[in-house]
Amino acid sequence: MGRKNQYGYQEYRGRGGGRGRAVLLFIIALLAVLLAAGTAFYLLVDIEYTPNGMVIHWPWAQESEAPPPPPTQPPELPSVAVEVVEPSPSAEPTPTPTPEPVYEPIAAVTVTTAQLRDGSAAQAVAAAGGNALVVEMKGVKGRLAWQSQAELAAALWANAADDLTAQAVRELAANTDLYLVARVQCFRDPLMSSGWVGSLMTRGGNLWHDAQGVGWSSPASREAADYLSQLCLELAEMGFDEILLDSAGYPDSGEVNVLAVNDNRPEDRTVPVAAFWARLSEELKEKGAALSVQTTEDALRGDNAFSGVTTASLAQYAARVWLPAPVKGSDYAAILEGAGLDNTAARVVVKNAVSGSWYK
Repeated sequence: MGRKNQYGYQEYRGRGGGRGRAVLLFIIALLAVLLAAGTAFYLLVDIEYTPNGMVIHWPWAQESEAPPPPPTQPPELPSVAVEVVEPSPSAEPTPTPTPEPVYEPIAAVTVTTAQLRDGSAAQAVAAAGGNALVVEMKGVKGRLAWQSQAELAAALWANAADDLTAQAVRELAANTDLYLVARVQCFRDPLMSSGWVGSLMTRGGNLWHDAQGVGWSSPASREAADYLSQLCLELAEMGFDEILLDSAGYPDSGEVNVLAVNDNRPEDRTVPVAAFWARLSEELKEKGAALSVQTTEDALRGDNAFSGVTTASLAQYAARVWLPAPVKGSDYAAILEGAGLDNTAARVVVKNAVSGSWYK
């Protein structure tokens, strides 16, 4: 019989109640197994959704990466023969060599600045049978015959009072066929020496003076070389065809034995002298003017090594070499030819000579 409930009714328990409960428990267990299997499937299996559907990647399957799709082949184009033309190398123009200057013998007559200013210089040259004039534009006292634009010229009070001499030179250059030579006293300059511009000193520390009481500056001084360079270039622009350097090295007369040996006057004096000539020769060449050097017979013969002047430097840098009349039987032309100077008949200017180049 069944058990009564709180309302007095007796519950009915059928004959098949035990088996139904077993079925229910089986269903619950089956659902639990399916749930566990589904969870494991989700965790272990890789599912990929593609445009073509779902793809399942089983963990035990040895999958290889799918090969990439074959590249799209470009359409074949008709072949075209292309002719490759190699560019011909551009031939560089052969540089035209600078022609060597042609020197003609000159007959130079010395004139004064006063003759230039009063207009009588050209007549004086013609009367002496010359075709060139030479005039001193920078004297032994350091004074200039014109008004230079160089700052040092103003600082040393070296400028002329006016520019009339320069004006006369320009007129001669423009209106005559005269060959114009400007003589420049270089390092024999008391204004530079007393102004401490490369001054030559004694071993006792005093300013050195030559036998005439004139002080000298040094070819090794950059300030002195720059100053002289600017002066010479101004003369070339003024109209002079040739710049004649006098005292263009170290002093070689007087008490040179007391001169100090230092940077301004080194043991080998040929180096600063040649360097100054080389620089000035190139600078004047660009202005269309020639560089010439006045030297002594002793220096040319090699009897005096104090000046730093050598025949090799003269032959290399000087367009002309001006010399005094021979007193020791020297053959100036032969000496300079031996050093490499050609056309000596035109390029060696000897005082009072009767042939070739001469001056008076």
